[in-house]
Amino acid sequence: MDKLPAEYEHYLVGKDELHVETVMPIFKESMAEGKYGVHIRGLGGHSEQAFVDENVPFGKIKITVP
Repeated sequence: MDKLPAEYEHYLVGKDELHVETVMPIFKESMAEGKYGVHIRGLGGHSEQAFVDENVPFGKIKITVP
C-alpha cells in the first residue's frame, strides 16, 4: 500500500484500533481513486460516518459534527 497522505496519518494519531479499522477502508478508497478527500461526520464511536467526498480535495479531511 502506498504511504497515506500526511493529513490522513495525522488524523490517525492517538485513535483507538477500532476507529482506525473503521476509517482505513475509506482512506484506502480515497487513495485508490486519487481524486477526492475524506469527509468524517458524527460524534465518534458507532454514530460516526466516513466517506469519500468529491467536495474535499484529495489528501484532505473534512470533519463535521452535527
